[in-house]
Amino acid sequence: MVRATFAGFQTALTSLQANSKKLDVTSQNLANMNVEGYTRQQLKTSSVNYENPVSFYMNENDVNVGFGVSMDEVLQIRDKFLDIQYRDQNTATNYNTAIEESLNSLSRFMDETTHDGLRASLDAIQTALTTMQDTSKVQDPVYEGQLQSDMNATAVLLNSAARQIKTAEDNEFEKLYGKGTSGNGAVETINTLLSEIGDLNNKIKHNQLIGNPALELQDERNLKIDELSKYIPITVEYYSEEYTVAGETNPRYRIYTYDANGNPCGRADWPEDLRITLNFTKKDGTQDSIILVNGTYKDANGLNYGSVDLLKDKTKVPSEPYYSKWSDTTNTSTNPLDTQLVFTSAGTKKDGTKTTPTDVITANSQSDSSSGHITFSGGSVQAGLDMLAKSDPSKTATTGLKQGIYYGFDYYMDQLDNLAQTLADEMNTYNHMGNTWNYPYEPEETAKANSTTAIKANGTTDHILLVNRSDQTGNDINAENISLSKKWVNGETKIGLRGSDSNLTILNMINSFTQPHSELKDKTFANYMNSLSTRLANDQESNKDSLDTNTNVLNSITSAKDQLSGVSLDEEAANMMIYVSSYNAAAKIMTAFDETLQTLLGLV
Repeated sequence: MVRATFAGFQTALTSLQANSKKLDVTSQNLANMNVEGYTRQQLKTSSVNYENPVSFYMNENDVNVGFGVSMDEVLQIRDKFLDIQYRDQNTATNYNTAIEESLNSLSRFMDETTHDGLRASLDAIQTALTTMQDTSKVQDPVYEGQLQSDMNATAVLLNSAARQIKTAEDNEFEKLYGKGTSGNGAVETINTLLSEIGDLNNKIKHNQLIGNPALELQDERNLKIDELSKYIPITVEYYSEEYTVAGETNPRYRIYTYDANGNPCGRADWPEDLRITLNFTKKDGTQDSIILVNGTYKDANGLNYGSVDLLKDKTKVPSEPYYSKWSDTTNTSTNPLDTQLVFTSAGTKKDGTKTTPTDVITANSQSDSSSGHITFSGGSVQAGLDMLAKSDPSKTATTGLKQGIYYGFDYYMDQLDNLAQTLADEMNTYNHMGNTWNYPYEPEETAKANSTTAIKANGTTDHILLVNRSDQTGNDINAENISLSKKWVNGETKIGLRGSDSNLTILNMINSFTQPHSELKDKTFANYMNSLSTRLANDQESNKDSLDTNTNVLNSITSAKDQLSGVSLDEEAANMMIYVSSYNAAAKIMTAFDETLQTLLGLV
C-alpha cells in the first residue's frame, strides 16, 4: 500500500488547523480572565491513525504513519471534586457568617464590657437602697427620688433591650421573607436560582445536542449553584437519561447503547443532565434529601425545579392537595418565631399535590412542632431558623433552652422577661408588706406570702412600685412593659415603714439584691446579667472560631480552584508561544512537501 501523494499536506494541514484553534482558545481565555466565574478552556486533541486493517500485500519496507491530529472538543479545566468541597464549605461558612451578624445585633445591648447597661443600673438601685437604710431617709423625697430614677433607668433599659430583640427578630425574618426590604429574601432568592438553573439546564442540553458545548452557559450555571449553596446544603450530580435493557429501566449513567437483546452496540453520545438535591436531617436523626432541580425533565406544568414557600402559621402543616401559603389571608400570625419554610420537590404540581411523602418537607423554628420537622447542616436559612427558634424557659439548658447550636433571640427575651418579673416581684412584695404588715401579730413569712397573693391574685395596684405599663398591675410583667407605678411617681405610694423597724422594707430590698433567687437559677440580679453577657460572649467566640476556620478552608479551596480553573496570564502567554511555533513548523512542513513534489514533477 502506497501512502497518498498529498497525505503529508493533509497531516500538516490538521496541525495548522489545530494550532490555529488552540490560539483561538487562548485568546478566549485571555479575553475572559477577569470575568467572574469563567473557567479556563482547553482544546482536546487526539492522533489520527489508520482506521482500516493494513493490506496483506503492503510493501514490507513501508510503515504505518498517522494522518495528523484530530480536534475532539473544547472543554473546561474543572475538578468536580473541588466543586463539591467548595459548595459544602460555602454552606458551612455562610451559616457562621449569618450567625455572627445576628449575635452582633444582640451584643449591641447585651455586651456591657464597653458601656454601662443593665448590670450598672442594677448596681445603682442597690447603692440607692443602701443609702436609704438610715431610718431618717426611708421616705425622704430626695433619696426616694433617686431610687425612682435608678429603677426607672433599669425599666427603660429593659424596655429598650426588648424592643431591640424584637427588631432583630423582625430583621432576621425579613432576611428569609424579604418583604418590606430593598433586597430579596432567602425564599425569593432560592426560588429564582432554582428557576434559572432549571432553564440553563435546558439551554445547555439543547446546545450540546447540536454540537455546541455551551461552556459559558455552564459557567453561568455554576455561579448560580455556588450562590444557592450559601443558603442551603445541596448535592450536585451529573447523570444521563434513562434507558431500558431487558425490560428494566436504569435512570443513571447511560454509558453505552444497547440492542434489542441487551448487548452493547456502541458508546452513547448523549449530553449529561444535572440534578440538584437538598440534603437534610430528620427529627429522628436520619439523613435524607429531595430533588430541587431535576435535569431537563419537565412535568405536566412545565417545571423541572422545585420551590420553597413561607407559611404564616406553624400549625398549618402541609396537606394534600393544598398547603397554606404566606399569601393565605386566613392566617393572621406574623410572629417571626412562627417561621415555617416548605420545600416542594421538583416535578410536583403547582397546586401542591405530590406522589410520595418526601415531595414536601418542612423546616421551621419549632423543633418540637411536628414529627416531619427537618434541619439543615448549614447555610444562612438554617442560621435564620436557629436564631428565630423559640426557647422553653421551663427546660434546662441541655434539654430545650436553645434549638440550634447557639442561643437565639427568644432565649434572651425570655431571660430578660424573667429578670423583669423577678425584680418587680421582689420590690413590690416587700413594699406591699411594709405598708400592710400587722406586726408583731403576723409572722414575717406569712406577711410576705399574703402580699404576694394580693399582688398576683387580686391584681392590686396599692403600694407596688414596678408595674405592667398596660394595666398598672403587678401581673404579667416582662422586659417590654415594665415601668414605674404611676401612683409611686405621683406620690400616692410610699416606701413601707411597717415591721420590726421602720427601715425593714429597705433592708429586705437590699437583701434581695445580695441573695440568689431560684427564679434566676440561683443567681443574684447582677450575676444573672453577668451570666447572660458571658453566654453571649461565649457564643460569639465559638462562632468566630468556627467562622475563621471555615473561612480559611474556603479560601484554600477557592485558591485551589483558581489555580486549576482560573486563567493565568503567564501560562497562556507561554502556550501562545508554543502554538505559534507549532503553527510555523507545520507551515514549513507544507513548504518542504511542496518542494519535494515540485522536484518529483520535474523528473517527469
